[in-house]
Amino acid sequence: MKAFVIGAHGQIGQILVQKLLDRGDTVTGGYRRPDQQAPAAAPGFQAVTLDLSESIDQLAALLAGQDAVVFAAGSRGKDLLRVDLDGAIKAERATEQAGIKRFVMVSALNAEQPTTWPAALYDYYIAKYYADEWLKRNTDLDYVIIQPAALTNEAGQGTVTLDPGRQGSIPRADVAETIAAVLHGSAHRTTIKLASGPTPIGEAIN
Repeated sequence: MKAFVIGAHGQIGQILVQKLLDRGDTVTGGYRRPDQQAPAAAPGFQAVTLDLSESIDQLAALLAGQDAVVFAAGSRGKDLLRVDLDGAIKAERATEQAGIKRFVMVSALNAEQPTTWPAALYDYYIAKYYADEWLKRNTDLDYVIIQPAALTNEAGQGTVTLDPGRQGSIPRADVAETIAAVLHGSAHRTTIKLASGPTPIGEAIN
């Protein structure tokens, strides 16, 4: 598997890169400043400069030759329109243009249900909603949308529930492990809601 991780410097992205390398995958990490943000060189790993303000043509050229793309980028509320919304849709379009089918989007729990959005994160959820809707309605990508509950930095447990309701939390390590499993799994054109739970990750998603 040759996977490109957009947002490889993010908290989930950093963990995901290592998990994919541990599986024996070839990983390209996209960084705004790879000289400052990328980890040390490792077999099977390449760090490249990625700016989501670039054109779709430029992004497609950067993604060419990959088997899958993971969008794990986020602005942490600082630039929701350019990164979380426009950047995500550009990535989707560039992935299609590059002839890649597999695309994994890191979203937010119940992003498709506006009545559930927390007031404090309303603009963030708007960005996630429309990026997800574009992916589902306007592409032919073989997508999986990952919707995690509240994220924590606790150690990963390796187990989840796909029926979290409106509550719950999940370690970022378990989200990264789920993404890695999805890339090698049988889930197609679907949304996976995710929180900590009793079921082993591989069993849950397959």
